[in-house]
Amino acid sequence: MSPLLLLLSRGMVTIWLLAIASVDLRTATISNWLTLPALALLGGWRVVQVVAYASRAMSAQRGQATAWLGNRASAGAGSVPALVFVILAWTVCFGLWELHVVGGGDAKTLMGILALFPTVDFAVFLAIGVLVLSLPLLLLRHRDILAGLRSRLSEGHLWPSQRQLEEEGRPYAWTFCLPAVAYLWLLW
Repeated sequence: MSPLLLLLSRGMVTIWLLAIASVDLRTATISNWLTLPALALLGGWRVVQVVAYASRAMSAQRGQATAWLGNRASAGAGSVPALVFVILAWTVCFGLWELHVVGGGDAKTLMGILALFPTVDFAVFLAIGVLVLSLPLLLLRHRDILAGLRSRLSEGHLWPSQRQLEEEGRPYAWTFCLPAVAYLWLLW
């Protein structure tokens, strides 16, 4: 990838992540227009990569020329594990949303970020980044968290209800976006 194209790509992703964090902090809601196009584009791109790789592999088995695909890394063997990672990550994000651990916008933001960087290395980087950013906030609010947990357990529910998520949830998308921007500029 040319240096200019890489710089433009990083800039666009940074603007996207900053827009999500900003909207979430101001409104405590992340709009579909910020997340769904990224999910469609990035998820679709992962599927196209696997199809290109499979076509190339099948053509090579039959001895046919594969010049139309070229020697692109995007059609490489790494595309299959990337797609599997995205499917698993999206399943986990959907599960977190269903359990009311995160809101829908947060889950879709995580899905987009994990489709952009579909590696275990990034997932570990993101988890550490979120932990480093969130731990001080959790310690400041630990009494509220413990009271809320006690209340949920006394009602027989480990996970928050949809009502509790809507009323007591906090805008934390920035804790996903900031590590993603750092990874984008420092390690990608």
